[in-house]
Amino acid sequence: MRFRFLAILAVLLAVSPVALAADPASYRQLNSDLVTHHVIPRYAALETALAGFDRAAGAYCAAPSDAGFAALRTAYGAASDAWQGVQHIRFGPVDLFMRQQRFAMWPDPRNTVGRQLAEMLKSGERDRISQKSFETGSVAVQGLPALERLLYDDAPPAGFACEAVTAISGNLAGMATDVLRAWRDDYAQTVAKAGEAGTHYQSASEATLDLFKSLHTAVELVADHKLARPLGGSAKDAKPQLGESWRSGRSMENIRLNLRAAEALYLGEGGGQGFGHFVRDVAGDKKLDDLFQRAFKQTIATADSVSLPLKEAVKDKEERVKLVQLAKETAALKQLLATRLTGALDIPLGFNALDGD
Repeated sequence: MRFRFLAILAVLLAVSPVALAADPASYRQLNSDLVTHHVIPRYAALETALAGFDRAAGAYCAAPSDAGFAALRTAYGAASDAWQGVQHIRFGPVDLFMRQQRFAMWPDPRNTVGRQLAEMLKSGERDRISQKSFETGSVAVQGLPALERLLYDDAPPAGFACEAVTAISGNLAGMATDVLRAWRDDYAQTVAKAGEAGTHYQSASEATLDLFKSLHTAVELVADHKLARPLGGSAKDAKPQLGESWRSGRSMENIRLNLRAAEALYLGEGGGQGFGHFVRDVAGDKKLDDLFQRAFKQTIATADSVSLPLKEAVKDKEERVKLVQLAKETAALKQLLATRLTGALDIPLGFNALDGD
């Protein structure tokens, strides 16, 4: 059934989509719903999770204990999950002051995080974990990947390493608050008024394009980075340490969260419209909407079928078959979004936030 589904996708990808011009009001409604019901709630969840991690870090470093360290790792997991749920949104306030990279510098093919973090810890210089340093210095030592190394490499953090954990956690929590506030107080209106004189966007559909790129990015991250890099060409050539969050064993869960976030952006959530509504009711292509819904459902089901952590699954005979299938499905879904959904929306894909990675 899965291979038949991929064959159907291949045929549909070969069909040239017919672009249908939509009323600007349709784009504005879609934009408003996605910001209100998808973007802002997910940044709110990130703020909550990072505030929780910051509290756990402060409690642990003030009085280290096994229970406190377990709680700290649990809080890190919640923060990581919240980030995965909004990682695909790469425009607006998170694009300012290199916040996206400061939240999580990944991919990191040159091990910049590891090298710079080790050098910083060796120096023991407190000014390097100051707020000013985080605002103007390297992004490599101030995000979730740096925290993962501090919590999952060697022994639990102590001394200056614990000071680094609390400094990073406080900075991340502050950034999450700043991004959420900027969306609520300003950028939501920027998107809502897209196309009006003097606004950032020349048209409402231009704002829709940014939201579409977020959807495409969520799938592209999985297909081209989170799967392709560790999977390699064979079990022998697999490189599990190229997976995101492999130290904490969260690589596969990250993929599932990314795909579910993409599906939510397509379907809509919290009572709001998603791209699927536009395809079905504005562009009038119910068959295409049905196809996208099936594609997301199938791809997520394949991801859910992987029972081992990614770092083990890439080398396991049975689990690797599932990963290879998932790689095919996410690549097909990415291409389907780029060709058929852009046609239904009457927008160009152009360059995206991952170009150059």
